[in-house]
Amino acid sequence: MKTLIIGGSGKIGKYLLEKKNKDYIYTYNKKKIRHGIHFNIAKDNLNKLLDKFPINKIILLSAISNPDDCYNNKAYSNLINVIKNKKIIDSVIKKNIYFIFFSSEFIFCGKKENYSETDKANPNNLYGKQKYQVEQYIKRKTKNFSILRISKTYGDKLNDDTLISNFILKLKKGERNFKVAIDQVFNPLYIYDLKRIVDLFLKNEIKGTYNIGGPQKLSRYACIKKIINTFNLKNKKKIYLQKTKLSNFKLLEKRPLNVSINISKIKKIINFKLTKIENVAKKIITKSKLNEKIFG
Repeated sequence: MKTLIIGGSGKIGKYLLEKKNKDYIYTYNKKKIRHGIHFNIAKDNLNKLLDKFPINKIILLSAISNPDDCYNNKAYSNLINVIKNKKIIDSVIKKNIYFIFFSSEFIFCGKKENYSETDKANPNNLYGKQKYQVEQYIKRKTKNFSILRISKTYGDKLNDDTLISNFILKLKKGERNFKVAIDQVFNPLYIYDLKRIVDLFLKNEIKGTYNIGGPQKLSRYACIKKIINTFNLKNKKKIYLQKTKLSNFKLLEKRPLNVSINISKIKKIINFKLTKIENVAKKIITKSKLNEKIFG
């Protein structure tokens, strides 16, 4: 039997598929991936895949995940993130297939902190509202699922367009002065920790709703500070941070400020320590010799 990953060409999907797994079947839409199957969630019928392949588990990743893109394209993002996801879920339920739905920390409004799975969701932007609509739909329809509410993820590759790599890219371009939000707080999550958790859920068909985040509750400013501190003393003194508020950045729609989450529930079922962001930053900087390459 096979696991179908819908939306394998995104940031998370690429890491899940990094090592070839003969048990995975995976789809892409615009960004072609080797051995992937083209599937346009807006147009194509999932039942054709379910009838063609022996699929008994599904990971549902496909989404428009940038909040500004959702705001800019309200009707289309609602089509993809809500209407078509619900349709896929209906097909999966009819086949009695276990599935994992990727939700978001953005289902919380960010006025509290340390949100648990039982705290009331009250999203304050369209993306969070769309994710929460699907969460509610799933819970009304079936029990054969897991919902993973994912914190901001980051990887360890210089081209992966995540938290650490984006900052390093700016350094490589010569930037040394940065304004960084002190009031945006989250649990930065190492994507390989997420991969191990997904593997565990698939293997054991773990059901329910889980907060999935890293071990530290950090502001964006604190995250960048930890990355800087992994450079050698001479070089980190060349980088200047200025504290500011998230509201000072040009964003089309509000972002929740403090979406730090309580991860005690997931910690009870994993058998490894979650990774701290400074350890990954040190690995990247040392492996790629960035002290020398960036600062000369």
